[in-house]
Amino acid sequence: MRRLYPLLQRVAASDVPVIIEGETGTGKEVLAESIHAQSRRSRGPFIVFDCTAVSPNLVESALFGHERGAFTGAVSPRQGVFEQAHGGTLLIDELGDLDSSLQPKLLRAVERSEIQRVGGTSWAKTNVRVICTTRRNLRREVRAGRFRDDLYYRLAVTCIELPPLRKRTADIPLLARHFWRELGGDEAAIPTDFLESLERYDWPGNVRELHNAVVHRLALGELADERSSRRYLDDEPVASSEMPIPSGEFPAHSMTDRSGDFVDTLLRDEPRFTEARERVLREFERRYVRWILQRYDGNVTRAAEASGLARRSLYALKTRAGKGST
Repeated sequence: MRRLYPLLQRVAASDVPVIIEGETGTGKEVLAESIHAQSRRSRGPFIVFDCTAVSPNLVESALFGHERGAFTGAVSPRQGVFEQAHGGTLLIDELGDLDSSLQPKLLRAVERSEIQRVGGTSWAKTNVRVICTTRRNLRREVRAGRFRDDLYYRLAVTCIELPPLRKRTADIPLLARHFWRELGGDEAAIPTDFLESLERYDWPGNVRELHNAVVHRLALGELADERSSRRYLDDEPVASSEMPIPSGEFPAHSMTDRSGDFVDTLLRDEPRFTEARERVLREFERRYVRWILQRYDGNVTRAAEASGLARRSLYALKTRAGKGST
């Protein structure tokens, strides 16, 4: 990571395309957003397009926009992400999953800085910096004929590989303390044995899994299994049903309700252990999202920065919390 920092400073100061490779959960989107924030385009938009989250028949429209009547359901013109990102940065997430039929069109958009909407006849100039992320090894994909070599070499002006967390174990306590603090915990109160258990684990889910482990510990306290940081005690009796509340920034009502302690209330239903654990985590997520958004007056960008989450992750939590609210 120390070798990467000087490179990232230069990348942020330039305007060249970037490909960020790394396993799922290594923080590729967070890194892309940081590059944007330190660039000359920082006052412009930062738009994220996830190649895995859009139906294949709508990807072209999502990228380049469409005109009215271009296809069934196109009742009005719509901008694509290239137009939305004009003057800023476009992050194409999971580039390796982009359908091969759309790769030549993406190449033209990047190479000539112009796009044509679906159903349109004219070309529109764009002013966008493109950053791409992928969990795949694109060089291998090119050799296998699954990804266009001309598109790869056009985008890989700078290629950054984020190492998995198991290869940078010295970062684990640093990141854990950061997440603990950003989630409202008292950094001075983080258990030493909890940190030690984190350093003994190999983290197949990388930084995202580490973040979830800290969330679990804050939400469940001593119910969380300190031996692995991601499993819970299922062979030992729970000495107390009290849910420890992180001191500091949480509101007084956090994880409790008017009828008493949240865990006490939950246990009256006599749920199975795994069900109880999931219900506690969902409640924690729901109340945390409500608290962080209230604190920043509904500003998702500022709330995401303060929580240490990517905006997309905060949106996902907000959506899930909304579906689970009563």
